[in-house]
Amino acid sequence: MLVVPLPPSDAAGDGGGSASSSRRLAIVSECGRQGSRAQQQVTYLDPLRDLMFTVDHEKQECTGAVERRQSVNVSAEVDGIDEKLSKPFKIALEVELDRYITERYGERSGGSSSSSSGAAASAVHVFKGKEVGGSVGLNILISSRQARPRGLWAGAWSSNWRVSFKPGQAEPVKLAGMIEFTTHYSEDGNVQFKRTAKPRAAIQETMDPGRFALAMVAAIRGLEDKFHEATEVHCETFGEESLKSLRRVLPLSKERFDWRPLRHALVRDMKAIGKEGGS
Repeated sequence: MLVVPLPPSDAAGDGGGSASSSRRLAIVSECGRQGSRAQQQVTYLDPLRDLMFTVDHEKQECTGAVERRQSVNVSAEVDGIDEKLSKPFKIALEVELDRYITERYGERSGGSSSSSSGAAASAVHVFKGKEVGGSVGLNILISSRQARPRGLWAGAWSSNWRVSFKPGQAEPVKLAGMIEFTTHYSEDGNVQFKRTAKPRAAIQETMDPGRFALAMVAAIRGLEDKFHEATEVHCETFGEESLKSLRRVLPLSKERFDWRPLRHALVRDMKAIGKEGGS
């Protein structure tokens, strides 16, 4: 996933259900793609503002954004039924995710300074459930990137969450996620680190959109915190465990090296005596 700033536009307002989003950032993802990936400029959907924006993948920047036009075919009508049922849950999730992103990433969301830059955004896409008009399908995306060229490092964090349920169902909702963290450090070398996880959780609330959104974001927060803590532990023990396992216990001769200098001096003297005796 890629976070890109949307170009300013008087016609394309910040529609949707989120509280406010002066950052005007959008997430480039597969679930929002509307065109072929073979093209240099591909169109994507921004579900927060109901915009169609075009991305130049070679330059990794947004080249334009327009309001989405509603189609009048049968497929669009079916999609409209699912979107209408999912809309209250989608809007509530957008509000809570906006708060979560602001709290977790603070001023770095879309901000930059002379020494570092970063961006963070979220999106909620609606997908077709098992039954048309009977189930809610939501795909939640969170993406963040940070870079400090002067420090010779850059990193990216992304998480993808998926739920499908019937409003008011008795059984808990299964939340399935995918978290990915990558970083690149280039001082005196070229070090890249990548770690992924596929966490799971259960959401009890399925009737009230507000309580559902709170439970969803709380579950996502807990799973992301757990992944972050596990990554820190992995980095702290990486040198003692992973790197140490790459070292040979014995050299190619299968004999341990004797570090006692006196023994090596004795061998050298014995070889010298042997050469003198044979001459």
